[in-house]
Parts: sequence; structure tokens; C-alpha cells
Amino acid sequence: MNKISDFLELLKAPFKILATNGKLLAITASIYLFIYCLSYFLFTSSTQPLILDLTLKVFTLLSGSAHPGTPEYTELLVAITKDAGTFLGIEAAYIVFLFFVRLFAETAVVIIASCYYNGNNLSLKELFTTVIKTWTRPFVTMFYVQLLALGYTSLFFLSFLVPSLILFDHSKILITLLIVMAIIFVTLNLYLSIVWNLAVIVSVVEDTYGLSALGKAREVVKGNRVNGFLLNLLYMLLLVVIFAAVYKLSPMMPIVVGVIEFILIGVLSMFQFLAYSAFYFKCKNDMVKSRGLEYKQIPTAPVVDEDLP
Repeated sequence: MNKISDFLELLKAPFKILATNGKLLAITASIYLFIYCLSYFLFTSSTQPLILDLTLKVFTLLSGSAHPGTPEYTELLVAITKDAGTFLGIEAAYIVFLFFVRLFAETAVVIIASCYYNGNNLSLKELFTTVIKTWTRPFVTMFYVQLLALGYTSLFFLSFLVPSLILFDHSKILITLLIVMAIIFVTLNLYLSIVWNLAVIVSVVEDTYGLSALGKAREVVKGNRVNGFLLNLLYMLLLVVIFAAVYKLSPMMPIVVGVIEFILIGVLSMFQFLAYSAFYFKCKNDMVKSRGLEYKQIPTAPVVDEDLP
């Protein structure tokens, strides 16, 4: 019961922070959601004609209208390669841009939450200045987290690939095995994400980053992994609900529905940032009570830290 009540308190924390620092959070959320949705609209508008043109060229190539060895075939192949390269370039730039949008939004939200728990007041100008001086630490940590997530996903992809090749002719056994492996993959990912997500919070609140932040996050979360797991599970389930609802509506107005989807995901992400900030302070308080340890926090006022990378 204590775990359940603690988890429910974590869910209430974002609303308590919003009640105290509503103006700053509203401004941060508005900027975040506006950039988030605008970038999606621009990405979709720029790539849809490219995807259509690429699809038509591939269909023409596969239909046999142009025979191998002819100039038409060569020109078509070169055009497909060029379009594919352009699309991948735009998509890569879009992913990097979203990474930085999320980075600055999460840094700002964590600073606001830190002020709430420390009893400090923060103006909009001070928030902006502190984000500019602090963002490099969570950037390094998020980069490490992305590498770890990529390595974890690649490992499981290979694990899925091997039985798929071996049991290709035994569909029932293969499907059952893949379902079990998928459940294990999701469960482990939710478990590992506890430290990964908390490490970003640690990088903002404390004077550390990268592998050191991951180590401190692993230390501070001891005894509280259940709450972190439940937070991740709830976030994943809400994402599934959003994607399922959007999937049914997307054929009607794809761009409009896509923007709505991004708004919902953006709001959910803001809630996750706040909930994990509350989770960090709970873990820290529990650690202080049980071990008598305390981490040094960075000031939330606009003061330059000479040790920033």
C-alpha cells in the first residue's frame, strides 16, 4: 500500500508544481508545443511530395517500363538514389532538431520543479539564463542515454532475427517465441529507462553529467525502482492510447490529426518531466533519511558554473 500511495503522490506532484509555478510552466509548454507542432507540419509538408515522387519512381522501376542497361533505367535509378538521400537527410535533421527541442524543454521544466522543491522564486529571464548555462550537462547525458538505448535495441533486434531465421517454417512456435521476447524487451526497457530518465534530471539539478550522472541516478533510485517502473509503464500505456486513437482518425485529415497527436504527446512529455523531477526529489529525500547522504545541488539562479563542459 505504501508503494501505491507513493506512486499516487508522484502523479499529484505535477499539478502541485503547476499550481505554484503555473505561469513559467505555461510559457515553457506553449513555446515547446508550438515549435514541436510547427516542426512536424514543416517536415510533413516538405517530405510528402518527395515520398510520393519516390514511390512513383520505384513503381516505374519495378513495373519494367525501363529495362536494365538502358539510359532511362540508369537515370531512374540515379533519381531514386538522389530522392532517397534527400529524404534521409531531411529526416535526420528533423530528428536532431526534435532532440534539442526536447532537451531545452526538459531542462527548463526540471529547473522550475527544482525551484518548487527548494522554495525559490524564478523569473522568466532567470529561467532562460539558467537554461542557457545548464543545457550542456543534460545534453551530454542524453547523448549517452541515446547510445545505451540504441545498443539495447540493436541487441534485441539481433535476438529477434536469429529465431526468425531458424524457425521460419514453424510459424506458431516462432510467433509465440517472438511475443514472449517482445514482452521481455518492453519490460527490461521500462526498467532500464528508470535510471536513464533520472540521469537527465540529475544532470540538471546536480553538478554532474554523462556516465557520472548515470551512476548517481542508479545510486539515488535504490529502493524506489517500483515507482519509476510504474511511471514508465503509465507513460507507455498513455502513448499507446494516443497512437491507437490517432490511427483510427488519421485517414480523414492526416496533417491535422498529426498535429493533434504531437500536441498530446508534447503535453504528456511535459507531465513526464514534472513527474520524474518529483521522483528525483523523493528518491533523494529517502536516501538522505536512510543513509544521511546529500548531493550538492546547482543554484537555480542565473549563476555561471565554471565546471560546465
